[in-house]
Amino acid sequence: MGQSVLTSISAFKQGLTGGAFEALAAVSGDSLAVLFFDPQSAAYVEEVISGNSTQRMEVAIFSPRFGDNQFGLRSQHMFNPTQASPAGPPQFLLTREVDIPIFPSDTLNISVNAPAAAGNANVTLQVYYTAVPGAGQRLASWEALQGIGWVRVLGIEVTVTPGTTGQAGTAVAINANDARLRANLDYALLGYTVDTSGLTFRIRGPDTSGFNIPLPVSFDERNTADYCIVQDMFHPGAHIPIINSNNAGSTLVDGIAHNNPGATKISLILAEMNNPVPT
Repeated sequence: MGQSVLTSISAFKQGLTGGAFEALAAVSGDSLAVLFFDPQSAAYVEEVISGNSTQRMEVAIFSPRFGDNQFGLRSQHMFNPTQASPAGPPQFLLTREVDIPIFPSDTLNISVNAPAAAGNANVTLQVYYTAVPGAGQRLASWEALQGIGWVRVLGIEVTVTPGTTGQAGTAVAINANDARLRANLDYALLGYTVDTSGLTFRIRGPDTSGFNIPLPVSFDERNTADYCIVQDMFHPGAHIPIINSNNAGSTLVDGIAHNNPGATKISLILAEMNNPVPT
């Protein structure tokens, strides 16, 4: 049947016209089409993260099979620059306890409606597939990790510059600045902290089977420091990425932002496991 996959779909538009819904385009390397997966399995949108550089907006996510083909999931994005100058922080638009089903090879539409002709919009969907043929992603549950135990917890710093046009910026290896991971050990990504605003970072590599796992930004670091643990608690299926240190040089992080924050430091909170993690 395949293995579970945690990944993301990101879309953007620069220079909104305003006054009506405008379609966002997928960032380079992404697609608004849902992956093919075993029809006997399931897949869901688990989180919707939105950002606008200058103003509030509505966000509509829809398709013939996602809600309806007019507005589907229609949500409101609050712009609050007082918490993250010069642009408001990203918002989490989906109910924590509810995952919305998606269907094999369906194509989603992501549109936004802002009140004025200004600003840049980005939206990222966190997507979970229970069985993708050929995938080999390494994910573990919080319960399983507690059973194995860990030796220590590190914060590994990576400096990443999101793209200036709503696209993802240049990807950086997780050991580019901070190569303290010990050889041939499994590390569990529990969460992360960042030093400025943006929309989301994405991590990918051999242990994610090349899929982009989203790491959304929040003005409150407590929302991100245990992000992967909390995702595992709220959603069915394992959600905590496992990275072997031998893959550090080929495990990459990039960033997507609505507000062009420039070079941003992200500290990946990694638990060095006592033993290899079966996934």
